[in-house]
Amino acid sequence: MPDTRAIGERLSFRRIGAVYVWVLIIVLFIIVSPDLFPKIATVRAIGNNYSISGLAALAILLPMASGTYDVSIGGNMSLTSVTSAYILAHTHLSTGLVVLIALAIGAVIGLVNSVVVVILRIPSLIGTLAVAGIADALSVAVSGNQTLSSPAVAGAFSYRLAQANWGGFTLPVLFVVLLTVIVGVVLSQTATGRYFYAVGFEPQVSHLAGIRVNMIRTLALVASGVTAAFAGVVLTAHVASGTPGGGDSYLLPAFAAVFLGATQFRAKRFNAAGTLIAVFMLGTGQYGLLLAGAPQWSPNIFQGVALIAAIGLTHLGDPNRARLRKARPATKDPSLVQVSAIGLPSENTTSQPTGSP
Repeated sequence: MPDTRAIGERLSFRRIGAVYVWVLIIVLFIIVSPDLFPKIATVRAIGNNYSISGLAALAILLPMASGTYDVSIGGNMSLTSVTSAYILAHTHLSTGLVVLIALAIGAVIGLVNSVVVVILRIPSLIGTLAVAGIADALSVAVSGNQTLSSPAVAGAFSYRLAQANWGGFTLPVLFVVLLTVIVGVVLSQTATGRYFYAVGFEPQVSHLAGIRVNMIRTLALVASGVTAAFAGVVLTAHVASGTPGGGDSYLLPAFAAVFLGATQFRAKRFNAAGTLIAVFMLGTGQYGLLLAGAPQWSPNIFQGVALIAAIGLTHLGDPNRARLRKARPATKDPSLVQVSAIGLPSENTTSQPTGSP
C-alpha cells in the first residue's frame, strides 16, 4: 500500500506552494481571457519569452547556494550582449568563437567578483554591485551608448542560438532545461553540490571539516559569470541586437525566482527545479496580464504579490514555525534565526577563518 502520509507531504503547500499558485494563475486567466489564454501558442510564448530569465536565475543559483550574492549578472549580460553584437558587426568570426569570447568575458567577471568578495572580503552584495556598475559602463563604451545590430547578428547567429525551433519552442527553452538538469544534478547528486550547501549554511563549520571554502565560493562566482555571459549571448540572438544595459532588467526577476524556488521541492534549499518552476510561474502571470490588456506597470505588482503568496502558502502548516517562534527570544539577533532556517546568505564573511585549506 502506498504511504499516503508521505504522498500528502510531497503534495503539501509547504513543499510545492508555487505550483498551486501557478495553477491558480492559469485558471484565473482562462476565466479572464478565454479567447486568448488557453491556447498552445500561449505555452510557446511563455517558454520562448521567459527562458532567458531562467538562464539569468540559474546564473545566480550556485552563488546563493554557497552563501554569496552575485548581483553583477545584469551588467555581465549587458556587456557580453553588446560585445557579441560588436564583434559580429565588425569581424568575420564564427558563431562558436563569438560565444567563446563572451564566455571568457563572463569568466573574467566571475574572477573579479572572487577577488573582491573572497580575497578582499568585501560583502558580496556590495562588491558584485560595484562590478555590475563597471560592466554596465563598459557596455556603454563598447557600443557608444547605442543599440548594435547588423545582418550578421540577425542572420545565422540569431538562428543558431535563438530562432531555430521545434514545434514552436525555440532553442533558449532547450538551453534552460538542459542547464536546469545539469545544475540540479551537481547540487543534489555530487560531493561538490554538498560542499556548496555546506558552505552556504555554515562556512566556519565547513572550514573546520576540511572544505576549501574560498575555492567553493570562487567556483560558484566563476560559474555564475560564465552562465550570465551565455545568457547575454542568447539575449543578443533572441532580439537580434545588443543594447547597453539590456541585461539589467533580468536581475530582480532572477532573484525573485531563486528565492521563490528555494521554498519548493527541497525545503529551504536553493534548487534548480524550484527555480525553473518559479521562472515560468512568474512568466505565466506577466504574460497573462499582457493578454488581458492590463497596464504596463501591473506585471511588477504581480511579481511581488505572487512571490508573497507562494511563500505564504509554503509556510502554512510548517512545523518549524512554532519552534522558531520559541527560539527567537533567546537569540540576540532575530534575523539570524530566519537566515539559518532558510539557508540564505548571511553575509557573515568577516568572521570566516582565514587561510582555508
